[in-house]
Amino acid sequence: MLVQIIDSILPIFIIIFVGWLTGYLKIVGENAHKTCAKIVTVYVFPALLFMQTATARPEQIFDLRWMSAFLVSIAIIWAICFSASIFIFKESKKNSVMQAMINTFTDMGGMGIPFFMSIIGSTALISVAKANFVISLTLIPLTIFLLELYSGSRESKKGIILYALSQSLKKPMFLAVVFGAIISILHVYTMIPKPITDSIDHASKACVFMSLFTVGLALYGIRLHLSKMFVFNIIMKSLISGFIAWGIVILFGITGDSAKELVYLVAMPTATIATIFALQWRAIPDEATSLYLVSTVLSIITLPMWMFLLG
Repeated sequence: MLVQIIDSILPIFIIIFVGWLTGYLKIVGENAHKTCAKIVTVYVFPALLFMQTATARPEQIFDLRWMSAFLVSIAIIWAICFSASIFIFKESKKNSVMQAMINTFTDMGGMGIPFFMSIIGSTALISVAKANFVISLTLIPLTIFLLELYSGSRESKKGIILYALSQSLKKPMFLAVVFGAIISILHVYTMIPKPITDSIDHASKACVFMSLFTVGLALYGIRLHLSKMFVFNIIMKSLISGFIAWGIVILFGITGDSAKELVYLVAMPTATIATIFALQWRAIPDEATSLYLVSTVLSIITLPMWMFLLG
């Protein structure tokens, strides 16, 4: 079984290393990771999510029990991290929101999709679409709302809520899932001109390499910032989060690949977009980038561990 795990997961980290090495050797400019990340989040990742949802059965997409379990999992993690930041580390509410964000928002695109494609297969990508849908409706708008609120915004709470929702719901990744789900419900995928679906499919096939390469490229140049908060974050993100999700899937009676996919998604390293939030809002940016770096590197150990535990 160990050989099978290594064979499945090693190609993922080889491509990440190629991305890091590309940055190290200065083959591309220092801002290349931003361009690559934009290509992945605006074109490649949405194309893949659209293809998977548009061709899936509606009952696969609208799995309310799975989506509820995922929401409960990230809500528990969010509450633990926010409370720890306030009461243990004595951080401001703004910084505490960001600490909760970086521990909750996992790298579904950069690591999740390639991992699922390698370990389970393309059918598992429906879980990525469902998780992305949940996060776009809850975690992202909540984070933007609270950051605006605790930054002293002069907007009314209603205005902040509308702004937060608009920022989240207009993202291509969310729109791709929505349009794909509508096409699935209406059973009109075969009515779309083949050149269009073929073009989207070609774009989606670049997802695995582009995502992993971008992760590696983004890792280059990050400086490690050690602190008590960092130690807490890395234990929470790389170890405890997965066990929380495991407990929730048992509680909700979710079994099989669906259960594994939920645990894997929650146990993934911190997402790049979480570090971008931290830098944009000037809220614990050092802790965010350090967690992104170390949780990604540690996933060489943690993801095989979860593969072994979940069978």
